Amino acid sequence: MKLKRCTSCSTPHYAFPLIYKNVSPEVKFRIYIFPFLQFIIFFLSFVTNWYEELVISLFFISVLMMLDKLGKGVVLREIIALHTCFICLFMPLIGYRIFNDNNALTRLWVKQMPVDEIAYFSFALPAVAGFVLALCWPLTYKDGNDNTLFVKQIIAKAKVLLHKRPKTGLYLLVIGTVMFWVSAFLPVEIQFAFLLFYFASFTGFLYVYYTSYFRYKILVLCLFAGFILMNAFNSGMFTVVAYMGLTLFSFFFLGRKTRLWKKIVWFFTGIFLLIILQLVKPAFRQITWKGNYTGSKAELFANMFGDQVANFNWKSADAFFPVYVRTNQGFNVALVMRRIPALKPHDNGSRLFLTLASSFVPRFLWVDKPEAGGKFNMEYYTGYIIKGWSTNVGPLGEAYGSFGVGGGIIFMILLGGFIRWAYGLVFKFGKNTPLLLLWIPVLFYQVTYSAESDTLQIMNSLIKSALFIYILYKL
Repeated sequence: MKLKRCTSCSTPHYAFPLIYKNVSPEVKFRIYIFPFLQFIIFFLSFVTNWYEELVISLFFISVLMMLDKLGKGVVLREIIALHTCFICLFMPLIGYRIFNDNNALTRLWVKQMPVDEIAYFSFALPAVAGFVLALCWPLTYKDGNDNTLFVKQIIAKAKVLLHKRPKTGLYLLVIGTVMFWVSAFLPVEIQFAFLLFYFASFTGFLYVYYTSYFRYKILVLCLFAGFILMNAFNSGMFTVVAYMGLTLFSFFFLGRKTRLWKKIVWFFTGIFLLIILQLVKPAFRQITWKGNYTGSKAELFANMFGDQVANFNWKSADAFFPVYVRTNQGFNVALVMRRIPALKPHDNGSRLFLTLASSFVPRFLWVDKPEAGGKFNMEYYTGYIIKGWSTNVGPLGEAYGSFGVGGGIIFMILLGGFIRWAYGLVFKFGKNTPLLLLWIPVLFYQVTYSAESDTLQIMNSLIKSALFIYILYKL
């Protein structure tokens, strides 16, 4: 499809042909089938107690929605939806069915779900289903869309711009790498600003990937990928590799026609690798963080990973207990439900509104403004003081602690709609600023796993990242 040069202004950009003026019924059906099924689950969550069936259905619908989108567009909202369903619904269900009072490990580590199943799912299921429905509702064709043709057009326009400035991606890679090392020596108050340059290097990675004529492209991409992996091994933190990598992967897959069964194989292979990763991480961190290990951390990790694969007991449910503990965000949400309103009343959003306001004000103007992270939230919403480790109640826990069942469900729906709105703006502005599409990994990186963090992280990430990108664009 040829792009038409715009004749409405003198600026050298390319206009979109009206390819979405008439949409066939078949296309509309394919676009709205998943939201329709999500709506059915959302409705049934209020009028039935089929919690197990609805949780499993919503989870697998989210899986199919993500796999269907892979190759057709940017897989971001689908990842957020799947991640939220998995840690807030599917893993709590595993807790009620397997890791309950009858399981010795659960009793030993006191990891039983703190509230009964009906109380938990009567809130969590409609709240998450409403969140996913609002988040994944299709974007309108008027303002843009994140499906194949529209995204391919924006990418084509971006390639034209990158062809004129082929070294821009390399500059971002170099600056981002340098800023990553510099940020480690800076005060916490300004670290995030410098880390944004590091996150920008992932956009630089996409810039290089989409630059048509770039010498040593494969070498540069491999060197940066190696840097990211080595940093993950040295720090024992694999969050960037997992969540940034998922969104980047959808760009590399864009436009490739792959059969569904192949996508399913890739999906379950990824699930297998993530399970092994979750099992290896605690022991790996124990050795590298506290054991004064001086050998090759990459070699150590490879050996531990291989040993775990070879010796893993797939027949024993207890082998999955560490994964259950790490991924069951519903446990923290249930802690909130156990404490509020029995021991502490709902605050009607006073804490949430304070955190939302703080996301718009720089720390140097508001020295004691709330901080993202679980230390304060866990004490405020659950009554637990955590030291030496990190966890959080998530937006779902904040929603219940603030507004209760009804208000919490509404809050989650609005939150999903807000993320969808912010995501849609990228495509709306991307029509005239096509390179903006390649900044999606930077804008939404911390939003991708926000179900296990808090609302402040969502707002901070979007506002600060958007301001950062705007300043770079003006410069």
